[in-house]
Amino acid sequence: MKKVNHYSDHFKKRLVNEVLSGEESLEYYRRKYRIGGSMTISRWIDKFATEETPSMATKRKDNDEVAELKAQLALLQRELEDERLRRQAYQLMVKIAEEEFNIPIEKKSGVKQRKK
Repeated sequence: MKKVNHYSDHFKKRLVNEVLSGEESLEYYRRKYRIGGSMTISRWIDKFATEETPSMATKRKDNDEVAELKAQLALLQRELEDERLRRQAYQLMVKIAEEEFNIPIEKKSGVKQRKK
């Protein structure tokens, strides 16, 4: 039979404050204090989180915002790569057209426009 540990409310509150103010994960604190159950500390946070400490909802919101920004970044990177490929395709089309029709298509830098 598995031994069930009982923790005082004082210990739980202290641990919740440590978790919410720290940089470590819940798993780190669970292992550090040898607390069984993967959801135990999360339940303590829901029960003992005070207004002075950042709530888990705020942390989740921040994590959601970071995930959304990462998704936007990935989308923009894909769009940038698409535009690079499109530019290369246009350059290749111009080069082929110039060679096949023997006419200059690209504007040459430094060439002055004729006055009409």
